[in-house]
This record gives sequence, C-alpha cells and structure tokens, in this order.
Amino acid sequence: MNKLSFFVTLFCVAMAASSVVSCEKAIIDEESSEEVAQGKNSSKTTGEKGDKDDKGKVAVVLRVSKNVQEPIKAMPRRAVVDLTTYCTRLNFVVYKDGVKVKGLSQTTDDSNFGEVTMKLDPGDYKLLVLAHKSVGGNPTVSDPENIHFTNALGYSDTFSYYGDLFVGGQDLNHSLLLTRNVSLLRFVINDEFPPEVKYMHFYYTGGSGVLNAVTGYGGNVNSQQEKLVDVSGMTSPATFNLYTFLQQEEGKLQVRVRALASDKSTIILERTFGEIGMKHQKYSEYSGYFFDSDQGFTISAETDWGEPYQELEY
Repeated sequence: MNKLSFFVTLFCVAMAASSVVSCEKAIIDEESSEEVAQGKNSSKTTGEKGDKDDKGKVAVVLRVSKNVQEPIKAMPRRAVVDLTTYCTRLNFVVYKDGVKVKGLSQTTDDSNFGEVTMKLDPGDYKLLVLAHKSVGGNPTVSDPENIHFTNALGYSDTFSYYGDLFVGGQDLNHSLLLTRNVSLLRFVINDEFPPEVKYMHFYYTGGSGVLNAVTGYGGNVNSQQEKLVDVSGMTSPATFNLYTFLQQEEGKLQVRVRALASDKSTIILERTFGEIGMKHQKYSEYSGYFFDSDQGFTISAETDWGEPYQELEY
C-alpha cells in the first residue's frame, strides 16, 4: 500500500514590488518566541519599505494553493477539497545560515490567505512553510528543528515544507509540496454522557508537541500533551481528535481520560489506556463505551487516513 501524504502546491515566483503591493493585506510579521509562547499576535503589518531599504532586494511571491487532494476510501481517484478544511493558519519563514531572517503569518480571516510577498537579498536560504489549525496562535519557529506547539495553543492537523530557496536576479518558479507531519488518535465514545459530566480531559504521552521540520518527525522532546473538551450538549457517538508528532515511524501512546464535573476538577470517572500503537502520518481509531464498564474498546489502525489494515480488541 502506498503511503499517502496530504499535500498542497506552493508556487514561488519573483516579480516587481509594484505589481504585488495592492493585493497584500493584513500580512502579520512573525511574532517573537516569547510572544508566540504566550499566544500573542503582533499588530505590526508588513508594508513596503522605501527604495533605500529595498535597494538590491528581490520581491518573492509565495502562493499556496487553496486546494489539497484527499483520498476517498476504497476509490483510486482523489477528491479536491479546500485547504481551510485542514488549516486556518499559515507560517512562511526564511532562514539563512541557521538564523531566521524573515517570517510572515496568516489566518483564514485574511482576504489573501495563501499568498505573501517577501523582499530578500539574492542568496541561498532555507524556506519553511507551515500549515496548521492551532486555536491559540502560532508556534515558535525560530529553529526549524524545534517548532514548539503547546497545550495552550492546541494541537491540530499539521503540514509543512522545508527546503532550499535560491533568490537570484531573475524570476523564480518553484513548485513545493506540504506534507502531513502528525499522527492522530481518534477517540470515539459511544455511550451517552451522564448529566453530571461537563468536560472530558485527555492526557497523553509517548509522542511530542515539537516538530522537527527538517526530518518531518517529532522533535527530541517527550511531551505531556493535554486536551480539555466541553461536552455540554454533546451526544454519542462523540469523537475526540488527539494529535501528536511521532519521533520515528512507529510509536505508542499512553492515554489517561477523565470525565469531569463543571468545576473542571471533580473527577466523575477516570480510565487509562496504554500502549496504543501509532504510525507516522497515520491515524488510529479507538472506539467503545467509556462509562459502561461491561463493554470494551476496539482499536482500528488506519494507514492512509482511510483504509484499515488491522482491527484489534483491546
């Protein structure tokens, strides 16, 4: 079975600054590491600098296609879906000699989501493009080998590209692919929530909240990841997506699940699930009855976000 990596197509071309200024709106300079860690957004926008500052620089336009291809289960062809199905934030970061020299970020609220303009001196660079859906803001991107997401930011489906960017004196035309970096544990609860249960808290280890964009795997950090979900009014079956970056092709998660009262601290029921097998860029579905102790869980591990390769009783 071929491994499927979700991708988006990125076009890089160089053009004169005067031809692109009018379509640039609300592009935000990448925050400092401290601001990002606190979930703050910079209010500084990237305007076009004067001729003195821009002398000798090349205007580089980066465009991300708003379409990605998604596999259809049991069908050889693919359906085209909108990029925003998976991602609401984009980060464009340029490094030179290991140091970040430029960073821009966007959200789907920006009318020109998927297109940015950078002015760079001619030379050799490394380019990082990151697509994700973290609700709390942007991750720390000062080091491409240690891109930090946090529990406060929230973990989500994440895609990236990291590679060479050569800026010369002539027009550029690059086609780049963003590939999925995460693994997903899809936790499904089939029984109804008792009325006193208002929150579900998931605490899981075995993966990482840090992405190494150079390798595409998790960074060398054994994270303690969490997810708190308000389940008021939620009916069964209820699905909870737990994302992580595996440090290698295969790994195992240990998950502690707590049903909490409205104060978020009173534990109604707690269960622990250990040694759940995971694969890089794949997902496993853990489905069963959480509150009914007489019924168990079934785990189905899937290879390409849609085709099961095994089904086990746990």
